[in-house]
Amino acid sequence: MAILLQGVGFKKRLIPILLSVALAGCSNLFGSSFTETLQRDANASSEFYMNKLEQTPSIEDKETYKLLAARAFITENKIAQSEAILSELGELNDAQKLDRLLIEGRLSAAKGANDVAESQLRLIDLNKLSASQKSRYYETQATVFENRKDVIEAVKSRIKMYENLSDVQRRQDNIDKTWALLRSANTGVINNTSDEGNVALGGWLTLIKAYNDNIRQPVQLSQALQQWKSAYPNHAAATLFPKELQSLLDFQQTNLVQIGLILPVSGDGQILGNTILSGFNDAKGNSTIPVQIFDSSTYSIDEIIAQAKQSGVKALVGPLLKQNVEAIINNPASVQGIDVLALNATPNVRAINQMCYYGLSPEDEAESAATKMWNDGVRNPVVAMPQNELGQRVGNAFNVRWQQLASTDANIRYYNLTADVPYFFQENASNTTALYALANPDELAEMKGYLANSLPNVKIYASSRTNTANNSSEYAIQMEGVQFSDIPFFKESTSAQYQKVASSTGSEYQLMRLYAMGADAWLLINHFNELRQVPGYQLSGLTGILSAGSNCNVERDMTWFQYQNGQVVPVAN
Repeated sequence: MAILLQGVGFKKRLIPILLSVALAGCSNLFGSSFTETLQRDANASSEFYMNKLEQTPSIEDKETYKLLAARAFITENKIAQSEAILSELGELNDAQKLDRLLIEGRLSAAKGANDVAESQLRLIDLNKLSASQKSRYYETQATVFENRKDVIEAVKSRIKMYENLSDVQRRQDNIDKTWALLRSANTGVINNTSDEGNVALGGWLTLIKAYNDNIRQPVQLSQALQQWKSAYPNHAAATLFPKELQSLLDFQQTNLVQIGLILPVSGDGQILGNTILSGFNDAKGNSTIPVQIFDSSTYSIDEIIAQAKQSGVKALVGPLLKQNVEAIINNPASVQGIDVLALNATPNVRAINQMCYYGLSPEDEAESAATKMWNDGVRNPVVAMPQNELGQRVGNAFNVRWQQLASTDANIRYYNLTADVPYFFQENASNTTALYALANPDELAEMKGYLANSLPNVKIYASSRTNTANNSSEYAIQMEGVQFSDIPFFKESTSAQYQKVASSTGSEYQLMRLYAMGADAWLLINHFNELRQVPGYQLSGLTGILSAGSNCNVERDMTWFQYQNGQVVPVAN
């Protein structure tokens, strides 16, 4: 018994010695205790870490701050700055070397260097990573798969990433990105994917199938989502439901009792207002929903809103004039409790509850052009915009969409004279084979003439600005091969509706577009809740395929036409 007690006493004396030896061994891995922060999430900004880097006297801590700053730069999408700070790293301990590998892999994936990123990940021993570091490892893996358009493998990586996250905000962000991946996937891919015994993947697949199957029936979709939550109570997405779907859980179908229509139906703008009103009324048809018209040429927007409230109006279509839209944006409380479909947008558009913006904006056409050109295999277009405020706006819209598609900026150039355009091609690589231009018919004809002499094989894409009723048959022959976007209503040139509108407007294309806009305004206000609350919800209108983008700005997927043998013909999708 004494021997046993002596053994216990020996063990007690030995434990502190063993611990000190173990900790001494770990010092090669971590060095100072501050280096252990590399095993945790980096929650501060790059600026914070860079300031700390300047302030700390410790050489080892300086290297740790550089690594933390590099991670923060990636989060802030400052790839070049992240690479720059990594290049300044000095001698590192093992823990720092491990974190540098993780960062380098993340940078490679962010730049689309997928093979390099994978080789860097293979150098990492997962067993040496903390949970936070593992989440970053799987995030890099997910990015590589996403770059390769392998949605299912990207989702699997994000599932593993979620399992290693502890922060609720990061978990929600991961859930939202996983959902966005599934929403972007082809339905055929989704339907042909097996969960392979992966319960989490199976739950995600069931959720996206429920969404895809019911997207056209939002009430049924809401019920299907509730049923999914009941069937998968322990799933990550049931605990932290995708933000995009949260408003659908208590979805209520649009139920209009009365509509207020704000248009200039007298004075200088009456031809615009009355043309839109004509399209609105024709689309309304035999509907019994009462519509009250408010003349914005006679009353101020504040007076109209007061009148609408007094009349019990809960849904407003309009105003049309930009200054009136601005007035509502600057005082959103004035329309609280009222659904508002503004018939214009301004550069100051912002998210306001129960408000959407719809108009025939050239920015929509630029976004459609970027998508069309990308799908046509164009990779390095010249985008020629007039040197004015409109050109800046449209060029910016094209560039935003191009960045989404190509992960790089488009080559936006601004012209004062149409003769400038050929120089834009000479200043760029020889693989520049396409032009997108915002120009009137005469300007586009001049551009095509200049390019025909030096670069005859350049594909030319243009906006609806080039399509007017005054274009002659000779012009159509001259523009052979040119493609331009416009409203799909122009495809229906033989229909009774088209003939009626052409007759009443003198075939003036701009007025015909406004008629189509009025018809689509009726369509949109009757599906207002669906538009605002159902992600991916689309309506097929006379002005395009309509859906809600950021800030509930109604986007239009345009129809493309081409000059062919002296005729204008729709381009097959």
